[in-house]
Amino acid sequence: MAKGATAASTVQSPGSSELDLFHALAQPDRLQDPYPFYAWLRANRPVHTDLDGTVYLSHYEDAIHLRDPDLRTASADDTRSFALHTFNQTLVKAVPPRHGELRRVAGAAFDRRLLAKAGERMKRTAEGLTEQLVATLAAEGRADLHAMYSLPFTQRAAATVFGIPDEDFELLAAMPARLFAPLYPKSTPAAWAEADEASRALYTYMENTIRRRGFTPESGFARLAEAAGTAPDDEITRLCWILWLGSYTSAMAALDLAMLTLIEHPRTAPLLQQDADAWVAEALRYRSPHVINSANLTTRRELVIGTTTLPPNTPVRFLLASMNRDENAFPHADTFDPARTGQTRHIAFGEGIHSCIGAQLARMELATALTTLNTQLPNLSLIGQPTWRPYTTQRLCTHLPVAAT
Repeated sequence: MAKGATAASTVQSPGSSELDLFHALAQPDRLQDPYPFYAWLRANRPVHTDLDGTVYLSHYEDAIHLRDPDLRTASADDTRSFALHTFNQTLVKAVPPRHGELRRVAGAAFDRRLLAKAGERMKRTAEGLTEQLVATLAAEGRADLHAMYSLPFTQRAAATVFGIPDEDFELLAAMPARLFAPLYPKSTPAAWAEADEASRALYTYMENTIRRRGFTPESGFARLAEAAGTAPDDEITRLCWILWLGSYTSAMAALDLAMLTLIEHPRTAPLLQQDADAWVAEALRYRSPHVINSANLTTRRELVIGTTTLPPNTPVRFLLASMNRDENAFPHADTFDPARTGQTRHIAFGEGIHSCIGAQLARMELATALTTLNTQLPNLSLIGQPTWRPYTTQRLCTHLPVAAT
């Protein structure tokens, strides 16, 4: 077993009785290593009420409430921005029965045959990007693994699966980074305006391309376009909008974190090559890409969690990254062990009806990208601290500087 960098003895109080969760997580030391803070929450505030009244749960055992039918409500509309309004109308925020109908339609974009067909192209993409990395490392002695590998790989993989024409790729690839801003706490009106511009452009692109059947034939979005006659056109447009927005961003976060884990634990590389699925599963548990679940859930009735009673209409969020490091669920949780055995499943992609619909694609991307990279560049090392985007519901890396040793 390879030991993680976080020890339980390093857990310290954030030092404030009025704890602003996202501000606490945005501190430089916690951006680098949030796990002592999560451990502190589990020990001291497992049911934490934030300044805005939202309750955050951090124990793995409380993830069962993700399946609670009484913890459901449709999101209130938000007229502050077009991006927020559109996001609140998507699959992520929908509740039954509409949620089930949308998820059934969206499932056509992740058909197993489509994913298998895209697999070989993903492999070629990974090989080409790795060759570029090798050349850059030889010429310059250093490279940014995020900018040169995880970002372009996950963008290209999503474009392949969903059927984005090559001539439109550059236009669409730039949009999610602009569009996510208002979905995070601490965003500003200027960020909302920037996101609205990108959101309208992406929405218009999807609407027009669906109408003219312009996606690559036999692709995920082509399948959704075919469903335009059986579901409202605006629903299909929003599905394409949210899938492009979310799919490669989540996979990118997961890949950055998994590559960081592989660099820190090079002795586990043989296990990666022998059983990529098991290695990826442990990497997702060890460093979960989603800090918090995407769906905003609200209590319909009084809900008791531990010794805390939540009244009706209480917003509840789940700290997935903390839950996946809960010692009560995962013995030696701060140890990265791809040979880990046991019945407990990680919840890096959520749980219940709002679990990530693209989880299968993300696991496929990680296995392909990691094994290809490790085969050609088995001896990468960090040459500086990774940098992270603050105030996000995903753990998003912005730079991952490496050298070949």
